[in-house]
Amino acid sequence: MNKNTKKTKSYNAPAKEKKIKTIKESPFVNFLPINKSIEAAIYYGFTPIKTPIPNKDDVKKVLSLKEAWARNGTKTSWVFSKEFSEERAAVLREYYEKGMNSLPQPIMLVYESHSKTERNKDSFNLEILGNAKSITEALLIKTASAILSDNGYKNLIIEVNSIGDKESSNKFCRDLTNSYKKNLNNICAKCRQNFKRDPFYVLGCESDDCQKIKEGAPTSISCLSDASREHFKEVLEYIEIMGIPYKINNYLVSDKRYCSQTVFEIKNADNDKETLAIGFRYDGLSHKLGNKKDVPGMGIKIFTKKKSAEKKISKLPKPIAFFVQLGEDAKHKSLEVLESLRKEGVYIYHMLGRDKFGSQFSLVEKSKVPYVIIMGKKESLENSVMIRENLTRNQETIQIPEIPKYLKKIKR
Repeated sequence: MNKNTKKTKSYNAPAKEKKIKTIKESPFVNFLPINKSIEAAIYYGFTPIKTPIPNKDDVKKVLSLKEAWARNGTKTSWVFSKEFSEERAAVLREYYEKGMNSLPQPIMLVYESHSKTERNKDSFNLEILGNAKSITEALLIKTASAILSDNGYKNLIIEVNSIGDKESSNKFCRDLTNSYKKNLNNICAKCRQNFKRDPFYVLGCESDDCQKIKEGAPTSISCLSDASREHFKEVLEYIEIMGIPYKINNYLVSDKRYCSQTVFEIKNADNDKETLAIGFRYDGLSHKLGNKKDVPGMGIKIFTKKKSAEKKISKLPKPIAFFVQLGEDAKHKSLEVLESLRKEGVYIYHMLGRDKFGSQFSLVEKSKVPYVIIMGKKESLENSVMIRENLTRNQETIQIPEIPKYLKKIKR
């Protein structure tokens, strides 16, 4: 037996719950062929779908919110552009129309973007719906960095900020407004014109006069509620664990009228003017678009080099196991496990958006995969996992670096 493995007692899974449909079985997913550039997203648990196209109703709803995204070319304006909002509206419409809200949450989707991009650039969207926890940001950032790495970007940096929840963003808006009212005569004419309409506008201005004023202005982080501060702290902890350099950009803000919490940009560290991906939460958008129930949501748009003859994937890999985790330490190390398996081409299911052990195991039984990978507090401390064969209930403890090799061996 491998020195990194040891036999343990058989584990009895919780009794089977009522049969639950999963997104993998739904008729609207697995739209193939897909661009090979987004293969990494599949290994991180995202399901490829046909690009949701905004219909007339989506466009009409977005137009009714035009003041929420109407910007005039500032640095952060394109995040909240008309095209971005219409894409979100189309995704949320399909979430309800196609019954994704009745499936186990969260729902993780990947698709080629509908909106136009720069010349010689492809763009892809990742969406996670139904989860308001910080693991959402972590999964999006980790997946985006893997996609960008596969496309030749090796030196990445993240600029990140948070406007927090409704209470936090309202306080920030008040403090920012009061601060700038004292300096209205010292900012540029364009900012004076737009300030009353949107106090956040001035944060994107790069004129010398406005730069001096905003250096002494309140920051959104200083206005965060306790809950929002804890959420942002968890996001930063995940980024640190990933080992990707980051900096807090106090001037990177999202529109509080339909966005909340985290906003971030992934940039090319070799060219800080090149934005490679941008993500933000839109937890309040579903309700403002007229849906009866709101749904936590977060999306990211990724820009990659256009490849004229890029290979398409016509078949999804077959999962060999389901990864189950319990506890924050295990959740932190989960990203390391997923990345090691992705690099070796080993595809598994997971539900990192869930915390309860029994809740995850109900999906293990449904998935009918031959193995389950279990990481609890003990395993995370020992840098290991427990791999159990579902048919025989036999299980072994495997060190994290050995997981891909072990699974590839038993898959033969």
